[in-house]
Amino acid sequence: MADVVKIRASVFIGGLQWLPSIKDPVSGYLHEYAGDIRGFTPHAVNTGRSRVEQEIVVDFVKRRLVSFANTGLTVLKMTSPDGEIEYIQGQAPTDGVVIQNESWGEDEVSFIMKASASNPLRPDAPSADYQLDIVIRLDGSSHIKGSHDGFPCYEFYKQVDFGEFQLIHSHSFHKSGDTPMSLAGEMEYHFEKRV
Repeated sequence: MADVVKIRASVFIGGLQWLPSIKDPVSGYLHEYAGDIRGFTPHAVNTGRSRVEQEIVVDFVKRRLVSFANTGLTVLKMTSPDGEIEYIQGQAPTDGVVIQNESWGEDEVSFIMKASASNPLRPDAPSADYQLDIVIRLDGSSHIKGSHDGFPCYEFYKQVDFGEFQLIHSHSFHKSGDTPMSLAGEMEYHFEKRV
């Protein structure tokens, strides 16, 4: 029997200090967005190296869910045609990082864990999205069906009673070849795991 089961999700721009620059055709400015300069790990929470962080703690003893949500600081580096550099920062709201449909049974709980957050410095930018439909049983086992966009990187972990984190699913845009254009439209990637 498990007392506490934790599900942790992160969305991050892995392996890059800066995304490739984009030149504004009108002003001539180069725009570069900061990456998160990290790889896959369940231990990056509260380091400022994720675009979205979400954690749900299932407490079977108290029969409740405890949630945490955060978004990282977005940094834009703007280089003028004469070489002058300016930095602009912003942070997306967490109102799109939610839990829905919490339902407790005798020996399990089900809920939906989802996030939708966009670049706070570009109001027209599509959001990075994921959704996990989760059932966790009292013995610590779980059934998880998930979907997410192709960009950037996505990672999902599970921890039972403060033990080691187990990888549920990960996705790297470096391996898949997805670009920021993958943020538009429906979520392209789907998975189903029993862990």
